[in-house]
Amino acid sequence: MTDNTGLSRRGFLKATGGAAAAVSVAGCIGSDDGGDSGGSQTPQKGGTLQLINSTMSTFDPVAADDTASGRVIQQLHDPLVNYPHGEVEVKNLLAKSVETNEDKTVYTFTLKDATFHNGDPVTASDVVYSLERVAGSPHSVRSDFILNSIGVTHDTDGDGNYQSGSLGVTAVDEKTVEMEIEQPFHAVLEVLAYSAFAIVPEGIVGSLSDEGSPDSPSSQYEEFATKQPVGAGPFQFDHWELQTEAAVNRFDDYHGEVAKVDDVLWHVIEDDSAAFNKAMGGEADIFEIPTAKFEKNSVSEDKTDDKNRVTGSYGPVRGKTLDYLKYPEVGTYYIAFNEQNVIKPVRQAVAYVFNQDDFVENTMKGRADPAYHLTPELIYPGGTEAAQKHAEQYPYSPGESDIESAKQVMQDAGFGPDNRYQLEFTHYESDTYSKLAKQLQQQLQGAFIDLSINQSKFQTLLQRGENGRNELYSLGWIADWPRPDNFMKLLYPPNTVTGDPASYTYLDWGQTDQSSAAGAARTAFETVESNLTPTQEAQDTRNAEYVKMEEANWEDAMIIPTHHSVTELFSYQDVHIPDKIGGMGFSRNKCNTIWKEQ
Repeated sequence: MTDNTGLSRRGFLKATGGAAAAVSVAGCIGSDDGGDSGGSQTPQKGGTLQLINSTMSTFDPVAADDTASGRVIQQLHDPLVNYPHGEVEVKNLLAKSVETNEDKTVYTFTLKDATFHNGDPVTASDVVYSLERVAGSPHSVRSDFILNSIGVTHDTDGDGNYQSGSLGVTAVDEKTVEMEIEQPFHAVLEVLAYSAFAIVPEGIVGSLSDEGSPDSPSSQYEEFATKQPVGAGPFQFDHWELQTEAAVNRFDDYHGEVAKVDDVLWHVIEDDSAAFNKAMGGEADIFEIPTAKFEKNSVSEDKTDDKNRVTGSYGPVRGKTLDYLKYPEVGTYYIAFNEQNVIKPVRQAVAYVFNQDDFVENTMKGRADPAYHLTPELIYPGGTEAAQKHAEQYPYSPGESDIESAKQVMQDAGFGPDNRYQLEFTHYESDTYSKLAKQLQQQLQGAFIDLSINQSKFQTLLQRGENGRNELYSLGWIADWPRPDNFMKLLYPPNTVTGDPASYTYLDWGQTDQSSAAGAARTAFETVESNLTPTQEAQDTRNAEYVKMEEANWEDAMIIPTHHSVTELFSYQDVHIPDKIGGMGFSRNKCNTIWKEQ
């Protein structure tokens, strides 16, 4: 979801049954020893890597706001830095080196010798042009990332709009770029690893004014965005048939490791069962299995590494044994309230009744991690151990459905058998959340709450949220970059105003009735924003404020986390994948190291 301010809405997820039930994948899996069972162990070239994807919309890095498009963009385009194999640690990609000045306000990038798919060398001028497009292209949905999150220096007009050509990015020479930011920021490289910052050839769509508008794009822009994108990634564009498939070919002049497979082909399939049948028919090499088709007892776990990634095998399924990888992602799903529409005792009653552990184990067949914080454990201050220890303080009876406490809080608010509360739960189309809704409906009966269920299209749910019509609703957030402030901005009360295009959630938290918890969340986030420097002292301050925000959310029960994203990937054993996926997920992975037995 995006808006005309260019703010990210990647986190507003349509999760068909949560992370475990998604069927689209563009990533690559493996185990400590390569993840391969039998067959040749000598890498071979050739063959087509077949994957499954959802509907794509564009291959312009600055315009893509959907994961499906991003999976293809990741193969076509390279930014200066990236998350190799979806790891949460940033490494250089097109950048040969990165240096900063003493006060961390000027970043100097020295470029590798790299070539675009059209044969042109990658130069500093290309970097300036590409970042200018992030800031000012009429098609950009990520301008907020560069202008506000990183805070690259720039000028604005009287209405606060970015002035073209004013961005503080300069080509020092052919291979050196300087970027100046307004104040030190601890996650500059993490944000730059986002695919919107991919480098494209200077002038590929002309000047900003030559691009047309989102409603009326120029022919030159349309050619680049949908018919002939040009990047510097390990694969070059071949074709795209809307609603059917997209394909890319190996780029032999790639600056990094040249791809082993000849092609990558994505089949566009939206239906879970159809995708599963496609994979079982051998027409997908790496895929997910929807929860309805998943058999927990078919998993054989061999190894677990220090990042909680599990490798092993799965099956047999239809006579085939598959390689298996399970890995946690930097993402959280949740149910939430609009404070204007739902009083605090009802919110607390729902929190008491909802049992994260039971939901994950039984409804999701163990295919996720129970969540008590909005911040995923992978990036929680102090890590997984600290997150789990703090979760012991969760005030709503963790690990149980506490109907008695829910009943008591409602009685204290004046409700009872003859004075029941009417609550509507709007969730997107998902078997998982449909089961959750029915379970809540039954449990809340004993707490004097009559829950009506409204299953809606994802976009309808968002529109209801923007219009302030939601009461209880379901959404999720996947990290734009792996830092807690990317999640805590969802709990900053000014970012929760319905109808405001700058909002990240539909909570309307503290807008009319300024609770002490809302005030604490506001103060904590503003303290974070005053301590953004990449120093240990500032980090320690931020960490303390992040925890305060989580506890403020607990107090007012605005967002109730349901689970943290976990992905299970399956692959055939003639597909060799030397690198496992990290917490940023399969959509951040490049597939140039995968190879297939011929």
